[in-house]
Amino acid sequence: MLNDQRFDAPVIHVVSESPRLEMLQTRLRQAGLRPVPVRGSYLPPDSAPALIDNLTRRSEFEGLDNRLIVTIGKQGLSSVHSDIHLADVAQIESLPARLAIRQRESQRQREIQLRARTAEKFGTGTASAMPVGRARVLWLGQDAPFLNAIKSNLADAQVTLVAAISRLTAEDYLASGQFQTLVLCPASAGDEAAKLLTRVKSMQIVTLPRVVLLLRPELAGQISSEDMSNADEILDLNADLESIANNLHALSHEALVERDAHHIPAGMIEDHATGLVSREYLESHLEAQMEQADRLLIPLTVVAFTLTPEHDIRSVALTIKSMLRDTDLAARLDSQHICITLPETSYRGAVVLSRRIEDAVGGSLSWRAIERRQFHTLKTLIGGLTAKSPFTRQRTAS
Repeated sequence: MLNDQRFDAPVIHVVSESPRLEMLQTRLRQAGLRPVPVRGSYLPPDSAPALIDNLTRRSEFEGLDNRLIVTIGKQGLSSVHSDIHLADVAQIESLPARLAIRQRESQRQREIQLRARTAEKFGTGTASAMPVGRARVLWLGQDAPFLNAIKSNLADAQVTLVAAISRLTAEDYLASGQFQTLVLCPASAGDEAAKLLTRVKSMQIVTLPRVVLLLRPELAGQISSEDMSNADEILDLNADLESIANNLHALSHEALVERDAHHIPAGMIEDHATGLVSREYLESHLEAQMEQADRLLIPLTVVAFTLTPEHDIRSVALTIKSMLRDTDLAARLDSQHICITLPETSYRGAVVLSRRIEDAVGGSLSWRAIERRQFHTLKTLIGGLTAKSPFTRQRTAS
């Protein structure tokens, strides 16, 4: 039986020279990536990330634009701007999670820009966001003698840091909605901070905070890549404390400005009965999402949930909305249907989410998911969601 599935692993181009090239490729394979060595001075014309080894890189490279760049080695040795920098090879263990985080952030930024353009069509373009109040950071992590120094630096920057004494206390704080940023600083792979990192994205909180993982070098290979990717940013503890504090200040300020990631401009695009967007807004935005999916060659899936007279439409709408990502959009399609659009999500991912929502509502919610294909138009895609009997857990099809 073939058990080696590295052919299906994410590709990363490697710019290095022997013998470090062979060593880096081995480490990348062990981390779950598929390294492709770069020959010559031109990177292949695709969107795969590139790892540039600062210690052996000898020439300038073309093709660095519009791709994610990772550098490894001493940062000052290269003039190339990097999106992710690894100080040494030990940090390669965390690279899949760091790449997933960057990819998720890029997806979020694309959706924010797309929604802004859709809102302008309705004459409800959002004004420049200004922070209201003081940024608040929640900290969970034992054995951190540097906490007071970071807290003092943040206080000078008008950022309040509150340290939770346990995971349960931190979860209570998060449920209050008072914190825009959560900093987790595990001292081991099984402590309270590590446990919260594992479950933070599945918590039923209306507005999740920005999650920052403060990673100790020795834990890079002990915390799973899946758990690390639950963070929105990874900061390394081998950096100086002032740099960490500055990063936390910048991230907290950004989170304060964008704390309502599901913001719906007021006016005619909002459905007041559900708090979701209206069908008119959905159709306009979905059309833009379809064009973007074609341009970037990425999946796009839509799901319609069918309500019965026994359902409280607003309660169901709030449940659905609380379980979506920043990039997902929920709308009231008509009196019986709530529709969600899931950009950069395959049919399989939509089924997983739909089943979770079905369970959260009590198992009485029918739904139908369709992954958009090239032949779909806006009319056929939306029409297909409601034209036939909705599918339930026992009967699903794309």
